[in-house]
Amino acid sequence: MEQLNQDIKDRLEKVCVCRAITKEAIKNSIRKGNKTVEAVAADTGATKGGCKGFRCKGKIEDLIAEYGTEWN
Repeated sequence: MEQLNQDIKDRLEKVCVCRAITKEAIKNSIRKGNKTVEAVAADTGATKGGCKGFRCKGKIEDLIAEYGTEWN
């Protein structure tokens, strides 16, 4: 049940507000092997909005640090 709740939160939470990129999309990109902000951005479109990553780059770095080694 806890994992289901987390999955729902990930679908709803926006990491990149400018482009409406969800936490789920960022985590899926990391799971596919993208381990840098640039690679995740190329895959998802994050950091390409109006703020040019000012608001989301740190969040993406945190997710890479958290999940990047877990999903090799």
